Amino acid sequence: MGSRKLPISDVAESIVTATDIKHYIYCPKIIYFEHVMHAEPMLGSQQREGREQHEEYVRKELRRKDAIYYSPDFKGASKKLFVKLYSSKLNLSGIVDLIIRTVDGEYVPVEYKNMPSDNSKPWMDHKYQLVAYAMLIDDNYNVSVRRGYINYIPEGLILDLEITETMKMYVKRVLGSIRSIIREEKLPKIRVSERKCTGGCGYKYLCA
Repeated sequence: MGSRKLPISDVAESIVTATDIKHYIYCPKIIYFEHVMHAEPMLGSQQREGREQHEEYVRKELRRKDAIYYSPDFKGASKKLFVKLYSSKLNLSGIVDLIIRTVDGEYVPVEYKNMPSDNSKPWMDHKYQLVAYAMLIDDNYNVSVRRGYINYIPEGLILDLEITETMKMYVKRVLGSIRSIIREEKLPKIRVSERKCTGGCGYKYLCA
């Protein structure tokens, strides 16, 4: 009996990351460059240094006496840094900068950004990256995350974010769109505003 091709639905799908969620919302073309072309981003020295500074800043959380300072109800809470999580249900993975667990059993993700906020508001791509982390925590710890924080390091600005079911549903739709780009291997037809398209993604050398 001759071999037969498996239908597309039976082929293992690529694991999508929370960073992919961020990239898609910033510019869907990044998904194509990374997952279809497997291209390497061209990052400047400042961007590489920024990543290293980000990691060192987060690690210092373990050494700060007042590290959990976001809310008074975090008294006695525990914390874990750089937590790797995977959800087989969502086929989604990610590394959460910080997870706070309160004495009441609430899980709260914290994401650190080594860049300014959007005029004291979270950038949309950062917001939904945090929601993706919340969904990973939901699936791994059998909880329902309702809030999280984004710490914009250069400003010393800590923004609290309510996480709703509507936001989680939006992330699921984004996951579907990301997988469509990978499966169909087509460059998304989209124009990103000049304000955003500064080359910081590392793929400007490929982008028409």
